[in-house]
Formats: sequence, C-alpha cells, structure tokens
Amino acid sequence: MVFTLKIEVSVVINMVKSILVSAILAATVMAFSFQSKAADLNVPQDELAQETVYPLFDNPVSVRNRNVQDSGTFDIGIFGGAAITEPIANTSKFGLSLNYHFNEAHALGLLYAKNSTGLSKDAQAMKDEFNLDFNRAPFPEYSLMADYNYKLYYGKLSVTKNGVLNTSIFVSAAGGMIKYVHKSYPAIAIGIGERFYFTNHLALKIDLRMFFNNAPIPFKAGALREGVDPVPSYDSFAERLTYTTNLEIGLNYLF
Repeated sequence: MVFTLKIEVSVVINMVKSILVSAILAATVMAFSFQSKAADLNVPQDELAQETVYPLFDNPVSVRNRNVQDSGTFDIGIFGGAAITEPIANTSKFGLSLNYHFNEAHALGLLYAKNSTGLSKDAQAMKDEFNLDFNRAPFPEYSLMADYNYKLYYGKLSVTKNGVLNTSIFVSAAGGMIKYVHKSYPAIAIGIGERFYFTNHLALKIDLRMFFNNAPIPFKAGALREGVDPVPSYDSFAERLTYTTNLEIGLNYLF
C-alpha cells in the first residue's frame, strides 16, 4: 500500500513541473510579443526610414588590370570574307580596315573590300548544265564604307594555367557604297563581331554583317544563254533592294 502511494505522488509532482514549465514559456513569449508591439507603437514616425538609398562608391572600376589599352589609339587590319547568301557572283572578298578608338567604348574607321571575280559554285553549275552564262550579268567590284563600332564587353579568357586571352565584343554600323561594274549603289550594314587579342596589340577579328543596298537582278529572260547575241547591256537589268550576309575574318594591329 505504501509503495502504491509513492508512485502516485511522483506522478503528480511531474505533472506539476510540466505545467509550471509550460506556463513560464508561454509567459515569456507573450512578454516578448507585447514588448515588440509596444516598441513598434512607441517609435516616432520622424525616426522611421522614409526612402530607399543605394550605396555610392568612389572611383568605380569595371575592369581591373586591363591589358589592352585602346583608348586614343589606331588599329589597321587585313581580312578575308565571304558573302554567305550571294547566289551568283563569286562570294569571296579581301579588304583593309583602319579604325580610330576614341575611348574604350567607341571606334570609327574606314572599310574597303575588293570582291573576287567569277561566279559562285551554284552559278558555275548552272552554266555547265543549262548553258546559262551569268558573267553577262552585272557583278560587284568593291565596297567602301565608314564603319562605327560600339564595344559592349571587354574580358579575359584563361586558356591555359599560364596564359590569358583578352577579348572584346562589339556591334557595328556602317554606311557607304557598293560599286558594280556599271554603277555605284548606296549601302548600309549592321553587324556584330569580336576581337581575340593574342598580345596587347595583335588581334584576330571576326565580323558578321548584314548588308542592305539596291543591286541589279542577275536574271534576265533570253539574255543569259551563252553564244546568244546581242549581249545585254548592264543597264538593261532591273534593280531591287538586296540583303546579303557577310562573314569576315582578319588580323588587326593596335598601335
């Protein structure tokens, strides 16, 4: 009988302890909640933040230890290219470029490209198979344009553990003329390109451009048959707005 009573008293004591601990925890949470609400209610409005501001940094630097310093410099380049969407005339060209870099973002220069003579592979195949001589149609000789570059990005590529390749991505807008054998046509071009610098001066330059210009249509009924006279005059070919995509790859030297 005594043993049973001791067990019941122990159970009661444990229950009382649990109730007291729970009550203390609840009172503590309520006290913190009340103090937080009271603090929120008692803070004067003129001491609260009224606007959002951003941190200001002195002398912000976008690129540290820039290797290629092209601000206030010239570069000269040679390149070869191909008119990717040209169906008739020879698609290859070679040219020269000269640019002045006003700063690290803007450059302006001249672009001269000499077109190769002859026919494209497709036009030559049509001549061999169907006796159509597209040499009778007008073809481009060269282009001369002012070329503006806006440099979007300069960065460094770690090619090996011991070397860094500097690179610059730019967009271009050019305006000038394209000279055909009989006539010159105004032209504009827009594009995107990238320079990969092997040294601080020598770079591989890649340009992808879209040209827009009026040009003769190289198709004329009854006039392209080889041996058929008379040979049509270049002025007799109709004209239309032409879009041509060009890919150019070359080397530029910065000095």
